[in-house]
Amino acid sequence: MVNIDRAGKMISKQSVIALALFILFTVPTFADDPKRGPLYDIQCGCYAGPANAARFALRLRELGLSWYSLQTDLCTRFIVDVNVGYRGISSFVESYPELADAFLVESFWDLPRPHPEKISPLPTREEFTTIMAPYMQRQYQYGYYNQRGLPMAEERARMYTRLIYEAATYYSLDPFLLFAVGNFETYFRNMFGDLDRLKYKHPDPAQGMFQILGSTARIIYRDMKKRNIPHAPEKLPADLRAYPKTQIYFAAHYLHNLHVQEHGNRYMALLAYNAAENINYDYPRLVMRFYQRALSYFIRTSERNMAEGRLSARSPSPGRGQNLSTVVRK
Repeated sequence: MVNIDRAGKMISKQSVIALALFILFTVPTFADDPKRGPLYDIQCGCYAGPANAARFALRLRELGLSWYSLQTDLCTRFIVDVNVGYRGISSFVESYPELADAFLVESFWDLPRPHPEKISPLPTREEFTTIMAPYMQRQYQYGYYNQRGLPMAEERARMYTRLIYEAATYYSLDPFLLFAVGNFETYFRNMFGDLDRLKYKHPDPAQGMFQILGSTARIIYRDMKKRNIPHAPEKLPADLRAYPKTQIYFAAHYLHNLHVQEHGNRYMALLAYNAAENINYDYPRLVMRFYQRALSYFIRTSERNMAEGRLSARSPSPGRGQNLSTVVRK
């Protein structure tokens, strides 16, 4: 990353050229000119056993590769999202010789590529709540499902934001990701049923800010009780709208399970969150668009607070030569 400091000091032309040459000759690139023909992704493995699949997924993460998987009757196919032409496979194998058996396949899915991808370390609960609650209020008031522009009370926004942070961190999830799911699904409107399901009188309507199906809620509830999760309610509510803490923890529990099921791949987890059938590959991309907006808002507000001397002593502090927008790629 090239930084220009706050005083506006410009890096030299020679430094820019040196940096460009360094990137050109040291960073692996596999892309071909798209005008020369179709683009492909690269299949790196196909594993039948869940343990083998999990180990391979971990190795792909260690290598820093962006991948997705396709389930077949025989195995789980692991595909790296690279969009290369015929010549790209040679460069790929040269860069990753342990994946020498890789081969080109049809590009099924272009993964979302948010920037930044993540904040590290995570903010404290108080900073997250203080900054993101007003953002939630605006998203709610001007969201698609709030045609009359009704406001959300500050106290309610702070409660929802705090619960999202607590539920996400309890399950080792990124709180901004859980926030983005609720933002995209309903703009934090506590709804009963999506428009299509209400229109066609579907017997299993979605409920609450995170649009959890009644059938899915029963599965989540049973799993939480089986594992003795302390946040599981005594009884499964017939209507989640009256229980904001329950619906938020249900969403976090479900998304966590999907992360485990999909070997830590958040895009595959989002894909499964939306639907087990009738897969919508746009869903993760749209959720990550909301994720990026929320994260960018948090970064801007944090840096403004820091500049104004209002940053909490417990807030995540950047290292020397860095800022709060440090990207962690996982």
